[in-house]
Amino acid sequence: MRISMQPWVLALASVVAIVATSRAEEKKSPSTGIATAFEQLSTIPVKGQSRGISLQTLCVSEKGEIIALVAPAKGYSTPQKNAVSEVHVLTPEGKELKTWTVQFHANSLNIAPDGTVYVAGDGKVARFDREGKELLKVELPHIAKLLENMDGMKKKAEEQLKQQKDQYKQMLKTYEEMKKKIEDKKPEDRTKLESRQLEQYTQILDSFKVSNKYYETMTVDTIVQQITSRLRIINAIAVSEKDVFIVCGESEGYGFAVWRMNHEFGDATQVKSNVIGCCGQMDVQCCGNDIYLAENTRHQFAKYDRDGKPLGSWGKTGKETEPGCFGGCCNPMNLRCGATGDVFTAESEGIIKHFSPKGDFLGIAGKTSLTGGCKCVAVSVAPEADRLYLCDVPNSRIVVFGLKPEKKAESGEK
Repeated sequence: MRISMQPWVLALASVVAIVATSRAEEKKSPSTGIATAFEQLSTIPVKGQSRGISLQTLCVSEKGEIIALVAPAKGYSTPQKNAVSEVHVLTPEGKELKTWTVQFHANSLNIAPDGTVYVAGDGKVARFDREGKELLKVELPHIAKLLENMDGMKKKAEEQLKQQKDQYKQMLKTYEEMKKKIEDKKPEDRTKLESRQLEQYTQILDSFKVSNKYYETMTVDTIVQQITSRLRIINAIAVSEKDVFIVCGESEGYGFAVWRMNHEFGDATQVKSNVIGCCGQMDVQCCGNDIYLAENTRHQFAKYDRDGKPLGSWGKTGKETEPGCFGGCCNPMNLRCGATGDVFTAESEGIIKHFSPKGDFLGIAGKTSLTGGCKCVAVSVAPEADRLYLCDVPNSRIVVFGLKPEKKAESGEK
């Protein structure tokens, strides 16, 4: 069972991030000096017609049109009630063709082989035709079933709350002891590392003051609400000729679950469980009848059949410039399968990599400079594979890449 991240954990993560950032600044930026097959052509700003919404994800149709989801930010908390989201259809150059509204807080979007558009979020999924007419919208049945056992969920929430409080007390005691051990030394006897640690321990213990207030207001009902909210966030949706796949949180544990349904959103079957993703991000995409997952905490992407049987995995931890490696704390964040079966992966830092249908690393396709840490960086490829589109969530825009002339010539020779 998962509850939201505790205040002391957030503070500790901030300290770690500060240290990691300072070290990273000493190294060469991963987005410089890298040879790419695609060059950045332009950026397309995407603005919502309603207030408080922005670009969240995108895909590309078989006609080459950009399909963009504009909605409230996903976050970790409860989906916004009575929220309105939008689907924007754009030309490859960014000219707006049509826009339609979605009457719920949408988190994910994708297009089916027949051109229909699927949108999911807040425990719902909807299907639209090319013109934006809603064909079907339902409450996801498997989520409703999971929420039926409220008594069992409350019992587990009680156990979880007690466990969290015990962990908090133990962590508080540990950091107080570590801090005191250094403070007992004279300042001139402390090493540079101990001096830095003392500052870090002080910051962490300051955060525990916030945690005290957090636990004073935390109740079993609050935890149950957090659990149900996580189930209702639909992190990704993908559609094949046979199936619809979604990714959402699990009612127990810290992972994500992958569910398969038919195109009428029935016969829901869980095909993967305990899939671990960073920062609430887990992407699924179809390639034929199979699926790919961007397993970002493992620094790899993996292929499974429609029943969740493993078919292969590719990637490893390493520098961004090393062949087949994924850098950062958790990459790749997103991926996409092209018309020929080639796979394009996207990293939070703005790097797109290209792999063959067999998983061979073919090179770094494109790069740009992005801000905002770990996040959705949805990537999509044009039908002719001559353009790539990257979702820049913090700036609510689409970054457009075009195949370099020399690469077009090489492709033509083949």
